[in-house]
Amino acid sequence: MVERLISEYSVEPARVDFTAKSRTPISETTIRPRTGYSSQRVSGQEFSVIVPYTGDPALLRYQATTSRLNAPPRASIVEDKQHLLFYIQAPKITPEYVSQRIAAMERELTDRLQWAANDVQAWEHHLRIDVTRAVQARKDLLDHAEELSAVLDIPLAPAPESQQIPIPIRRKTLRVQPASPSPGRDDPRMAEDVYEDVVRTISGMSRSLERLPKAALKLGEEGIRDLLLIVLNANYEGAVRGEVFDYNGKTDILLNWQDRNVFIGECKMWGGQRKFNDAIDQLLSYAAWRDTKAALLLFIQEGNPTEIIKKADAAIRAHAAFQIAAPSAEPDLRQDYLMRSPTDRERYIKMAFLPVVVIPPQ
Repeated sequence: MVERLISEYSVEPARVDFTAKSRTPISETTIRPRTGYSSQRVSGQEFSVIVPYTGDPALLRYQATTSRLNAPPRASIVEDKQHLLFYIQAPKITPEYVSQRIAAMERELTDRLQWAANDVQAWEHHLRIDVTRAVQARKDLLDHAEELSAVLDIPLAPAPESQQIPIPIRRKTLRVQPASPSPGRDDPRMAEDVYEDVVRTISGMSRSLERLPKAALKLGEEGIRDLLLIVLNANYEGAVRGEVFDYNGKTDILLNWQDRNVFIGECKMWGGQRKFNDAIDQLLSYAAWRDTKAALLLFIQEGNPTEIIKKADAAIRAHAAFQIAAPSAEPDLRQDYLMRSPTDRERYIKMAFLPVVVIPPQ
């Protein structure tokens, strides 16, 4: 923690590179003479010298504890292009005058930046001491809170309902009911309220994993699947057997009814758009009834989560099985789609897409 904070708040010394200098074309201008007391401007010449720099540009403006009595050099800082720009002006510019002005500017900047670097070095020494002291004090306080919590006989209040992953003593019964009557067919479907409850349970578990990204990454896809199976089977029971949620070695979470899948769950780590498309294809291949429910969990372990979620959404919408997307108030947490089975146009899959960000802190 100490090293991370020092790295985050340390300052990179600024340096100028006069060996890579360049200039603008010479142009005509009016200038104020450097000698005499006349305020009248006269015709002259000017051009700009461009000098690249590296490091923190704030140090170029910094007044170091060491300084000269003369005024600091005048130059413009162009931060987006990381260079300095200063003018050379004279009634008639000569090569000797240009060399003198550039040498004087280089000397002034080099000295002042070295003085600033000395101040930074001294400051970072104190920064390490202060950060180490603050982190140690915080750790001592947390350790004390843990020790105190262990000896208190007052029970903890429950976490907010939105953060709970309920594992009830009496499990809920999953209802699989007939779909809309169709001559010669008896296709069942998972009750809508049960499906929403299952998705909420999975989503709650996912939010918990987001708060522990390192633990989630250590578990991997299979470990996360097993954890979800434990939570789901602790929450729900079926009409025939206790362990209603299972996996078959190819897909992650299955609710099977009369040898067909009524609910399908897939857990995938983001590995690019092609692998994500493969996950969609795999999920769709398990649609057995006309009204199958599904959840696709995407674990994002690196990269820009917002951009990856947008790419995943675009991949689903571009898929040949895509039918329609439901409006989502929180697209970063859940998006819902209706997909058509690739093998039977009368079979549909209602799919909840649940992105889970498990990027560990740097």
